[in-house]
Amino acid sequence: MNNNIKNSPASEILKILLNSKKITITTHVSPDGDAIGSELAMFFYCQQKGSRVRIINYSETPYNLKFLNGIENVCVFDKSHDTDYIKNSDTILFLDLNNSSRVKEMEESVMSSTATKVVIDHHIEPKDFADNYYIDSDATSTGELVWKILKSDNNINLTKEMASALYTAIMTDTGSFRYPNTDSETHQIIAELIKYGADPVKIYEEVYNIIPPRAARIYGEAFSGMEIYCDGKLVVLTLSKDTFNKSGATESDIEGLVEQTMTIKDAKVGVLLTERPNEAEIRISFRSKGELNVRELALSLGGGGHFHAAGARISNISLLDAKKLVIEKTSTLFNIKI
Repeated sequence: MNNNIKNSPASEILKILLNSKKITITTHVSPDGDAIGSELAMFFYCQQKGSRVRIINYSETPYNLKFLNGIENVCVFDKSHDTDYIKNSDTILFLDLNNSSRVKEMEESVMSSTATKVVIDHHIEPKDFADNYYIDSDATSTGELVWKILKSDNNINLTKEMASALYTAIMTDTGSFRYPNTDSETHQIIAELIKYGADPVKIYEEVYNIIPPRAARIYGEAFSGMEIYCDGKLVVLTLSKDTFNKSGATESDIEGLVEQTMTIKDAKVGVLLTERPNEAEIRISFRSKGELNVRELALSLGGGGHFHAAGARISNISLLDAKKLVIEKTSTLFNIKI
């Protein structure tokens, strides 16, 4: 934790929410299940308490999360339409991020607003840009933290929609409850969410087992060009702009792709390098198993994340040069120089 940042208790965050009449909720670029699930649960809660509330994100919602109830309330930032609402909000909630730069072109609007700025997140090393923080880097997910805040309201009406959104958040950020920080408390929370109406079978099916043809095509393209290093322990996938154009896929179609590298026999670290279709940057996603810390790799590239799941973005570099750089850095985890 940044020494200049003081964590607020859940009761303080709840007090801010209950005293807010106009709320903006946002999250990081390229949102995942934890981000969207946390936003929706908080949206339903604030609405239930009588607040005017909008979810405004920089990026589109991934296709595999569009089954969630209330997803029509998750909007993509339109400067001409949304700036006044953001600037006139009482409170801005930053969920699943701890650095205002991760909202991209929305940053100017949110940071110039006089609204109380609240960060709810589970990543380490937060930046000092908000008024209140509720951060726990030991938590499995932001969804777990949102659950704890909402549960601190003794008068909450926990609905099936809230439970489903939070189940999705926690399931996706724990790798379907496979990551090491999944403990008995996690499963107790999940048991309660099921009691309130979350359907584990449906949610898993929607998130992981239903993909459009274009996503299947780009998965195939990625694996057809797969490269393996370090005696099979390092798996590298690359996706170029041309591949996106050929397959008709979008960035949201590759959410979850990097996780598939961990299913390959002997693989200990998986990397996906994506030449972003609409921006001049390379997106790098890391996954690992066991004692291999990919967060340090991401940090060395200007990114961040968790021990077993991290990422970074590099500008002004070709896909080939980015791949060479990443392979060189990653191979050091195995004490091998490439």
